[in-house]
Amino acid sequence: MGLKRPFSAMAADETNSKYYGLYADRDTAERPNKSPASRPHSSLDTPPRFYPSRVETKDAAPGSQHPSTNGSRSSSHSPPLRSSYENTTLRFEPNASVVLVGMRGSGKSTLAIIASTAMKRRIIDTEKSFQEAAGLSTHAFKKTYGATESASQKGDSSVVESTAVVKESGQKSPTPYMTLKRAERHFLKYLSIFMPEGSIPYVESAFPLASIPTEKRQFTYAMSVPLSKLILEQLDIEDIETGVDAIEIVVDDALVQPGQDSRLTPERASQISRMVGHIRRNAVIPIIINVVWPSEGSVNEAQRLDDRWFHRIMASTRSSKVIGTVNIRSNPPAWTDPVWTSYYRKARSLNCDIVRLLRPAIQVEDNFEINSLRSALRDLGPSELPLIAFNTGPKGRNSQCFNRIFTSVIPEPLLHQHQDDDSGSSYIPPALTALQATSALHSSFIIDAMKLFVFGANVRWSLSPAMHTIALKACGVPHTYTPYSTDSLSNIRDLIHDPHFAGASIGLPFKVEVISLTHSLSSHAKAIGAVNTLIPVRQLNTDGTIPDNALFFHYRNRAGPVLALFGENTDWIGVRACIRRGLSPANAVRPTSSGLVIGAGGMARAAVYAMLQLGVRNIAIYNRTIENATKLVSHFSRLLARHDIPLLGAGSDFETKFHVLRSTEDAWPTEFRPPTMIVSCIPTHSVGDCPPPNFTLPESWLQSPTGGVVLEYAYKYLNTPLLTQIRAESYRGWVAMDGLDILPEQGFAQFELFTGRRAPRRLMRAEVFRSYPDEQGEANQPQLQPRLEDITEQEP
Repeated sequence: MGLKRPFSAMAADETNSKYYGLYADRDTAERPNKSPASRPHSSLDTPPRFYPSRVETKDAAPGSQHPSTNGSRSSSHSPPLRSSYENTTLRFEPNASVVLVGMRGSGKSTLAIIASTAMKRRIIDTEKSFQEAAGLSTHAFKKTYGATESASQKGDSSVVESTAVVKESGQKSPTPYMTLKRAERHFLKYLSIFMPEGSIPYVESAFPLASIPTEKRQFTYAMSVPLSKLILEQLDIEDIETGVDAIEIVVDDALVQPGQDSRLTPERASQISRMVGHIRRNAVIPIIINVVWPSEGSVNEAQRLDDRWFHRIMASTRSSKVIGTVNIRSNPPAWTDPVWTSYYRKARSLNCDIVRLLRPAIQVEDNFEINSLRSALRDLGPSELPLIAFNTGPKGRNSQCFNRIFTSVIPEPLLHQHQDDDSGSSYIPPALTALQATSALHSSFIIDAMKLFVFGANVRWSLSPAMHTIALKACGVPHTYTPYSTDSLSNIRDLIHDPHFAGASIGLPFKVEVISLTHSLSSHAKAIGAVNTLIPVRQLNTDGTIPDNALFFHYRNRAGPVLALFGENTDWIGVRACIRRGLSPANAVRPTSSGLVIGAGGMARAAVYAMLQLGVRNIAIYNRTIENATKLVSHFSRLLARHDIPLLGAGSDFETKFHVLRSTEDAWPTEFRPPTMIVSCIPTHSVGDCPPPNFTLPESWLQSPTGGVVLEYAYKYLNTPLLTQIRAESYRGWVAMDGLDILPEQGFAQFELFTGRRAPRRLMRAEVFRSYPDEQGEANQPQLQPRLEDITEQEP
């Protein structure tokens, strides 16, 4: 659950990858005002002290002493050491119990069902247990026998229930769907913070960049926003996160006046917590917390903790990552000064995960001196400690552009506000936006203008070019995305070996045939047996294999010879995301849940794979050609028997069962519960001489008492017979989704593979709806806008 202490620091948090920090600062109060060039290092009487942040997760070994010759000092402002602090590290076994405590009627039973379903746990209901043991409710027993006897009886009660206990009452008085859906997502995200990784498969991310730590990627940005602006101006989180990799909350007015007790007020601490929670719910990138200390008090505050405190804090961080920061804001030493390497060594001795070194640029030439620091650090020997180092202020923009990780950037709406701000605040805002930084990389020939395509038999109507083009433009990536229709893959060979080829989306009918052009497939594409994304590889491992780590993304935006082609499938990611979004908590996946897939082609395989990743263990297949349906079942049965499917969550003890429905006249199999997930992967329009199938579901296949979600993959027409049928059943809990829901979800993953950057998700969704024409070929956005507004959550 984490520790909340009134420490000062820079920190960061992400649901799965968290960054917290140690921060240090120096100011003019410490030494005479001398120019950087003339001031010797000896004038720095005591190097800046690191001081810690709120932390939540990670083990760390003890570090060495501070590089200062004065040794460690603890000022009179150091908090008293508490013996109870020694054992505050929270570590839980994978099978640890979760206890929900609250007032009657506060929703404990609902949350218990949500958690038990996601984590495959049993529920112990103390009220039910007490009533079975005592024959009375707790309220009636207390009234009859008194509080003392009631407490005694409670201590002796215990019973284990299944989720079915509350199911019946939930059907009698269902909670509104959207409210429960948000509660489900938020509660499971919360549990994932302190439960061991893999305990909650529901929150495991399927996106490519999720497996790459942000500090291992290249040219990443942290959007820096003052807490006061977030509170007063209600900035839209999804808008300001476009093109960035973290959000930095700058607590710019948290402390009292110098000379007073420098602790966060309860009100400000509460505001920080609420804002972190708000961003967590609306973004999937790390959150950095940066507490800015008043310039007059920074020196004394920097001395307030000794190394014993650091090691205790480091030992309590669990899976979080700690950033050690030094920011010398006045009369900074040159980057060639050995003091910077001493700070780096200090951060390494404290077992920081990242070190951040900052100084303002006095002159433009200061930007070129950073290379001297990097060379000096290389001379220290091999180190895995990532470095953030740049000059702050407008004159430091050159170094900010070429810093490789977590460069601080500012939202476009705040850029001119801060340029005109002469309030004297100790917070120095970033001097450029993420768009400016990425554009500068292109202007400096660090990244190249590349070519992206969508290949297929007839892709002139595809919405992918519009969706990806607007995303590329918003992020400052100078690539083009072009539709290319062809009747043969032999026609694309020159395109995919062009030095500027950046990747391609693969449409029908080439998703299987394109495998012959690849040198390697992802584990997902292998399992599905189809590819919808083609990626050029320009850097191989020393043994000639394709990298499966951060190196895979390092050459994404650089031209050069294509050494290999990599095949991936993101269709299943789109299907998985839509099923998760459409399923109500009442239909959350359980071992007894059933799914139905219509079709037996490449998309049907992706749909089956998505259901397996969600934990569905009962899957029926219906296809007009029974032989193809049987082949699909044989394919996945063979993979499951060999354990060749890389499941995102922990494996299941339940056997996966398949059933082939031979006709729409067939009764639903008695060994399966009625399906709550249905995915149609057949065409909705005429193909060649074949008329449109006009498919609808038999009523006997729609007997789920709690409804479910029906997803139709195609999006050429939105008012198909199937979708019309399901919309008419919405009063029974059925939710209809179509290809306009799937396309952006799988496109987000493709964008990450194409560029190595996070996709601007809301923007891409909006462009899909804006570009989709109605049956008369006119823009259809007004009719589709409500669907966009209903999507308030992002997939992790």
